Amino acid sequence: MKIFIAQTFLLGRFHATPWKAFPYDDPHGEWPPSPWRLLRAVIARSYQLERETGAPNDDVRKQLVQAFAQSSISWYLPKFTWRGPGLRQYQPAEFKKVPPSAKDPGEMAYNTTKVQDNFWLTSPDAEPILWRLESEQWLLPVQKLLADCLDRMTYFGRAESITSAHLLDKEPTNPSTNCSLTETRSETSVPVLCPRADATMKQILMATDDKAVADSTAPPGAVWKFAIRPQRPAAKPTPMQPQRISPVRLIQFAIGSRVSPPAKSIVVLTQRFRGRVIYKFLEGSWQEASMGQREAARLLTGKEADGTPLQDDRHPHARFGILFDEKTSKAARLIVWRAQPFTDEEQRAILNAANRELPISFDKARRKDPWAVRLVALDPQTPPPRGFDTQAYRRWKTATPYVPPRHVFDRQGRVKQGESPEEQLQKELARQGIDTSGLTIEIDDREPKRTHVHKPWRDRNEPTNTEKRGYHASLIFETSVRGPIALGHSSHFGLGLFIPVSE
Repeated sequence: MKIFIAQTFLLGRFHATPWKAFPYDDPHGEWPPSPWRLLRAVIARSYQLERETGAPNDDVRKQLVQAFAQSSISWYLPKFTWRGPGLRQYQPAEFKKVPPSAKDPGEMAYNTTKVQDNFWLTSPDAEPILWRLESEQWLLPVQKLLADCLDRMTYFGRAESITSAHLLDKEPTNPSTNCSLTETRSETSVPVLCPRADATMKQILMATDDKAVADSTAPPGAVWKFAIRPQRPAAKPTPMQPQRISPVRLIQFAIGSRVSPPAKSIVVLTQRFRGRVIYKFLEGSWQEASMGQREAARLLTGKEADGTPLQDDRHPHARFGILFDEKTSKAARLIVWRAQPFTDEEQRAILNAANRELPISFDKARRKDPWAVRLVALDPQTPPPRGFDTQAYRRWKTATPYVPPRHVFDRQGRVKQGESPEEQLQKELARQGIDTSGLTIEIDDREPKRTHVHKPWRDRNEPTNTEKRGYHASLIFETSVRGPIALGHSSHFGLGLFIPVSE
């Protein structure tokens, strides 16, 4: 006859150490739970039952011991169980005088010692532990006694192992047992203390400090058997879907550096950063990217999939710039903006590109430039700089030098007709759809500054140098206009950036 016991640990932990195992040296922990431990716990509860109801008699107890001892035992152990990390806690040890050196009798108390508390983790909400016991001795009165004792069992092992156990009315259809006992030991088996087939009631009731028990490797009436624990399934973490980033038109980074990059380095920094952004987005170089990848990156690169520039006077692709603090004249922020919001993938590429420092040096060979800037992404809720907000302004001035896209002077040093800085500024503003009627343009009379400009890869072999004349200008509109305003050569790399002037 087969009977089944379902057991759960309500706190999710089974606290127990195998028989005569030193907790600090215990490599296994008690798992599966010991049948010897269960039988002793059931018999102990039978005396509680006797106090409550007047039953059972000693004959039924002895029958229960015989049925249990002569049963073949196996378990279904829940799949996801594992040994806990272990706890250290103080427990009472010797009952003695405190303090021990006192001449007069002092207060008697338990001395404490710190011990290792080993346990196994098993979820109370998952599958229970199933005990399967098979023997011809499981008569109905014996089963009734077992069921009543299990109902009164509140802990199993140490007192921390709060448990609930009950006898099943019928054989479960699923799951089947996955752990059984053998007489011989293997490399992967663990020892389990079980009652001998001829165990007696007297042996079951022996206290652990009895001499016959304390001096033995297994208590009288018990024998070591061995079990192989079921293989725990490999954990398969649920892949977490990264939270999509909300579309934004402006991304800001704070600039940190030991030496502030000069205005002359604007394009050097922005083109290096843009190159990293494109590399992160394409997950490789432009040359190695597929046509589909290149097409997806067109609003970052400003190029079609075949490498030709975008033919759009509105310049819809991303712009990179640097803002300088007006009081200290030091580089304060690197900004990236575009009329069309950046997608989740584009924003991730931009943020990942900022994980490495940007060298300030103009020399490409100096890969490990000691002077570099660190970019720290600012929260999207950070207020945008003036000119990138929704307000309109009448007066604007250059924050970075304006470099005319076409040559201003001819070979004799004379200003070309229709190509003065003022005329080129007015034409560019008109192409961007900004009303220039009544516009006043003021060019700074100081000598134009030489500044580095961006040189596309397709023009790298041409003799044209990368230093051009940069002008500082002011724009005064008849009616207020909204920004941002970036004009001229390398305006996608931070040159020709205008900021509003307070009225």
